[in-house]
Amino acid sequence: MLFLSFMRHADSECINHNGIDFKRPISKRGQKKTIVVSEFVKKNKIKYDLIFFSPTERTKQTLNCFLKYTGYENLNTIEDKILYDGNANNFLLKISQVKKFKRILLITHEPLISYFIDFFLGKTEYSKKTKSIKIITSSITTIKFDVKNWNQITDRNAEFHQFLDPDLLPLEKNNKVN
Repeated sequence: MLFLSFMRHADSECINHNGIDFKRPISKRGQKKTIVVSEFVKKNKIKYDLIFFSPTERTKQTLNCFLKYTGYENLNTIEDKILYDGNANNFLLKISQVKKFKRILLITHEPLISYFIDFFLGKTEYSKKTKSIKIITSSITTIKFDVKNWNQITDRNAEFHQFLDPDLLPLEKNNKVN
């Protein structure tokens, strides 16, 4: 089994970025939601082997917050510009080259996440369920593939696995945002 997860970056500051989309930082609200999801991931022992992330400020800050609150600071991470302004097919080609990792997380943007979910699940029995999911900031959507190698993933071996909505997960009392 292979697992491909998509995390939408944390909610960002709209007023504090000097008009440059690439430089928008995450907001306190975004940080709080990322902490909630990260704590859930840690508590439920959800593992990732590799994280690809967009090079924007908000995805980097989301990544750092996620790593800190999951305790996965030593996880393999790869910054990838394709996740900001590239072609989804080029990214799928990159994923197909991955050899030793079985659980990959992408920290990226909408509408790219919806594209991938529709690409893999849009023609499956999971289509109705995934169409009702709202990909909010800091949420994680996971697709499971019943194959052994990344170059074998298709819509024919994809299954909806999990959706983590930070608005529906409890915030641990001991982790307050500064």
